[in-house]
Amino acid sequence: MLKNNVVQSTLAVFTLILFWWLGYALSHFIALPPALLGLLLLFFALVILRRVPTALENVSQFCLKHLSLFFISPLVAAWFYADQLGEQLWLFLFGIVLSTFISLWITSWLGQRFFGKLDESAKQDD
Repeated sequence: MLKNNVVQSTLAVFTLILFWWLGYALSHFIALPPALLGLLLLFFALVILRRVPTALENVSQFCLKHLSLFFISPLVAAWFYADQLGEQLWLFLFGIVLSTFISLWITSWLGQRFFGKLDESAKQDD
């Protein structure tokens, strides 16, 4: 049983990589980032399929839980350019922090708008 899960998870990872690669190939014709095009292709494929395979859902949930690890290398690399940024470094960092808070605020506002506020019974269950 465990061997079957490993094979299914490996195929799910290869599926994500395949859709990224398809997005990369499509980005030569459409001026959008390859990752976005790959996600759109995956979305349309899942809409046509009308379900998300369990292995793909598990792999995706794992990647989302550990998403912060994907930001470590760009953040470390940014410090190598600190000398080139010079006096503009604090302005650069301020822009990153400000844009993070604005995007979190917009996301929470949209979530409340689309899904509504939780009633008291839902809050007590959590």
